[in-house]
Parts: sequence; structure tokens; C-alpha cells
Amino acid sequence: MNSLNNILFAVVKVSLYFLILFGIIGVLIIFVVIPKWVRTEEVLVPNVIGKTYYEAVRTLDKEGLRPARDIQEASSNAPKGEIVAQDPVANFRIKSYQPVTITVSIGAELAPVPSIIGKSQDAAVDTLRAAGFRLNRVAEVHSETYLQNTVIAQTPPEGGGQQRGSAVNLLVSLGPTPQLMQLPNFEGQSATDVLVALEAAGLNVETEYSSHPKIPEGAIIAHKPTNGVMVRTGDLILLEISGRESSENIGRLLPFKHSVNEEGTLSYHVRIVIVDDSGERTVVDQRYAPGELIDLEQKRIRVFGETRVIVYENGEKLPETVYK
Repeated sequence: MNSLNNILFAVVKVSLYFLILFGIIGVLIIFVVIPKWVRTEEVLVPNVIGKTYYEAVRTLDKEGLRPARDIQEASSNAPKGEIVAQDPVANFRIKSYQPVTITVSIGAELAPVPSIIGKSQDAAVDTLRAAGFRLNRVAEVHSETYLQNTVIAQTPPEGGGQQRGSAVNLLVSLGPTPQLMQLPNFEGQSATDVLVALEAAGLNVETEYSSHPKIPEGAIIAHKPTNGVMVRTGDLILLEISGRESSENIGRLLPFKHSVNEEGTLSYHVRIVIVDDSGERTVVDQRYAPGELIDLEQKRIRVFGETRVIVYENGEKLPETVYK
């Protein structure tokens, strides 16, 4: 019995010692540690915007502060690694050793330059703006393969990665170089052959019909300007044709439209070949942006008789279209 009492007394004694120890620790925390923490010196937050990450860390440490998590953000105005924001802001008072959140620039956001070759200048500008780019300079040059007001080239080129907001330069077509040519004598020749030849030379044609006792139907009676006159690309030639108006004589406008492959961002080289009663000829041979619409009727392409239209995209032949 005495042995049990001794054990209980020892347990109570040890428990009292622990209670006293914890009491002392609690008093120290309440009256020493907490007041000291509460009364920590306040400091002004330094301005670290514009500094590099490592410069910002050193500046904060010197003031008794520490950097918290850093946020990465794209910026077109600050180079990679530069501080663009901080929280709290500069000159705000906080206690020493408190965290300051800093935002680090990862540089300007990069984006692929869209393909605008083959687009009209207005459509090209709209495409650039939609992709986050802006127009810089526009140069113009005559081109034998690109229609007037069509983009021939661009810098930077399509694809790749460029900073959003950067400028793109355009080279725009003025159309074919105006060429002087001397009109031959078309009198008595087939209207079909003359029309094909004149349009291939870049001349505009209007026709009228009348009867003639000697010149067969479908042949040229006269033309203005007359033979020997010098004309320039784009000039108007008036043809007087024997007989009545007929599609066999002057052909018909081709109601063909082709939408370029929409896949990808790079331009496609498109070649369109026409085979009709007047022979075989290439009417389109240039680069177009993905999804661009090619309208041969708008280009005023005339055909004669049964017509086959053959389209090639980047050298690959597409299914033919036949007009009867």
C-alpha cells in the first residue's frame, strides 16, 4: 500500500513540475515574445519596379523585407526579367520581414505573323490588326502576276514568332506594267481569236455587231483604234463584228470560283489552267492566303465552248471542273 502511495505521489509531483514549466513558457510567450513581435519596426517599402529580379531581392533584403511569390507576366514595354509591378506599392509602411509580392516580365508576347500575301491591301490590314500587329510602310510595284492592290510580299514573313504590336511592311501590286503596243490589222479575222489575244495583252474590249456583204459572220469588220495606233495596257478596244451577237463569237464570262485551302497560316501557290475551244492557257499563277476566294468571273475571264478548269495548289492537282 505504501508503495502505491509513493508511486502516485511521484506522478503528481512530476505533473506539477510540467504544469509549472508550461506556465513559465506561456508567460514568456504572452509577455515577451508576442509584444516584441507586435512592436516590430515598420519600414517603407522600396520601389523595385524597373529593377531586375535579383536587384529587387537585394533591395528588399536591405530594408528588412523579403520577396514573396513572384508572378510572371508578358509585357511589350519591359524586357524579360524586369519587375513590372509590386504589392505593397512603393512607400507603403509595413512591418519588417513582411513579404512583398513582385511581378516579373517574361518579355513581349510572341505570336505568328499571319499570311497576307494575295489579299487586298484593306483585307491585309484587317488581318494584321486581328492578329495583334500593325501596318508600317507600304511600297508599290508593278507586277505581271498579281492584280492591282494585291499584297505581293510582307516583312516579317508569315509564320515565326514576333512581338504582338510590332509593325509589318507590305509590298503591294500596281498591276501589270503598262506596255505600249502597236495594234495590228484585225479586219477579217475571227472575233474569238482577236478577243483572246486582246485580253491576254491586258486590253479591255467592247463589241458591237452589224451585217457586212463581204466579211463572214463572226469576223472583225473594223476596230477602234485602227491598226498601227500605239495603245497601252488597260486601254479600251472597240470591235465591230459581222453578224449577230453570239457566245460563239465573243465567248462568255466564266462563273468559276475557287476557295483556297484554309488549313495552316502559310500562303498557297495557286495556278489555274483553262482548256476551251480557243486552246489551253493559264489565267492565275500566284500565291494566295489560306481561305482566299478567287473569282474568275470578276477577273472577266472569257471562255469559248466546252471548258475545263484545272486548279493546282502548291503543285497538287485538284479535281477538274467542266462547263459545257
